Amino acid sequence: MLLDVSDDGRGFDPAALPHSPAGVRGHGLPAMRARLRQLGGTLTLESTPGEGTVLSAAVPLESPR
Repeated sequence: MLLDVSDDGRGFDPAALPHSPAGVRGHGLPAMRARLRQLGGTLTLESTPGEGTVLSAAVPLESPR
């Protein structure tokens, strides 16, 4: 299953985001990434300053084995 969420807002530089160490719980993007990993899925983020943002969450339809 794939979910894309996009906006045409101001965007940002994804490389400037702080990265949380493995196992650290938080809010926003770190929590979304952690939950998707638990489900065997992935979260991708594309953004450019002045051009908007796209988040894509992918989760397999079957549980990982």
